[in-house]
Formats: sequence, C-alpha cells, structure tokens
Amino acid sequence: MKAFLQAIGRVMYRLVMPLRRRRLKNRSVSIVSNDCWSSFMYRFYGLPFNSPFVGLFIMPDHYLAMLENPEVLATPPRMTSSAESVYAGRLSDLPPYPLGILPGGIEIHFLHYATAEEALDKWTRRMSRLDWDNCIVKFSRNNGCTDGHLRRFDALPFPHKVAFSTAPLPGVRSVVAVPEFAGDDQLGRYWKLADLHYDFGRHADAIRQSER
Repeated sequence: MKAFLQAIGRVMYRLVMPLRRRRLKNRSVSIVSNDCWSSFMYRFYGLPFNSPFVGLFIMPDHYLAMLENPEVLATPPRMTSSAESVYAGRLSDLPPYPLGILPGGIEIHFLHYATAEEALDKWTRRMSRLDWDNCIVKFSRNNGCTDGHLRRFDALPFPHKVAFSTAPLPGVRSVVAVPEFAGDDQLGRYWKLADLHYDFGRHADAIRQSER
C-alpha cells in the first residue's frame, strides 16, 4: 500500500509542479539544507545555486550545531576523506568521498563531489552567494534524526524554516508531514513527494512579501 501511495504521489508531482515552477517570483532565494533536497529544488525551479548546501549531506547533530553557531561558516572547511568521519562505521556502505570539517568538528559530507579540491572550490564560491535575509532553512528526518532533533530545529531563530518528517509532531510548527512515509522511522528518498505537502515557491515568495 505504501509503495502504491508513493507511486501515486510521484504522478501527482509531475502534474502539479510545472505550474508552481512558473509562478515562482523569488528567483534569488538561498537554501540551507541537511541533504540533497536543496539540489533537487534548485534544479527543478531552474534557480542559481545561491548556497553551498548542494550535493552534500550533514548528520543531524552536526547540522544543528552549525545552525546554532552559524559563525563557523566564516571559516573554510578543512578537507579530508570520508574515512576520517566520526560516522565512518555507520556510513560504510557509501563509496569514498571528500569530507569537510568546520570549527567544532562539524562535518560536511560532500557525497556528490569527485575531489576535495572541487568540493572546496564550489563550497567557497557558493558561500559568497548565501543570503541569510532571503533564505529557507530546511531539515528532514533522515540519518538518525529524532523527535528531539526536530524540536531543537524548531527552536532556532530562523524566520523561514521547514522540517520534513514522517508524521506531524505536536507543538512543532515547522514540521511538515510526508504521509507517504507514515509509519516509517526515517523518510528515505522523499525529495519529490515532500513538495506535494509543502509549497516551496509560495514559501520563497513570502520572504520577499514580508520585506515590503
């Protein structure tokens, strides 16, 4: 049944999303994300990569530590290999990839980059485009994310944020449930289905409207 609902959701996505893509006005929005959702949204909407959070993932504790102390982003990451990650055992099924380490030991997993040089170059160039005043900060229930992580994210002072999860979480306003994954502990590959329950374009345009 769950597989059927997910298949229906993907069909609905193909029907609904072209209209949303045409309606988007805020085409300079930045996205801060803990996984590849940002890459998918930038490409689908035909937007420039106005953020370095593309083609990578960050584990929940490290992502929240970064958001709670965003000044760490002022320092370029020290580049090494994924074999040096504190999560190397948990991520042993993945092929080797570059790993960036920010102050405080915060790890950036550059999964979709061939070399450390490429990852650092693109991170640095895209970091210069990140606009915190025109930004959606996003989280998702993957890689061991718990209710506690979601509540911690919800308490962050970012005015435009969203957290995708498998079910609503009472008292946590930023959570958007993706019901196609109801009953699961983690979301898995939720990229397309999430936007059936959350309008990225409307959220991005609301940032500009709030500035008027």
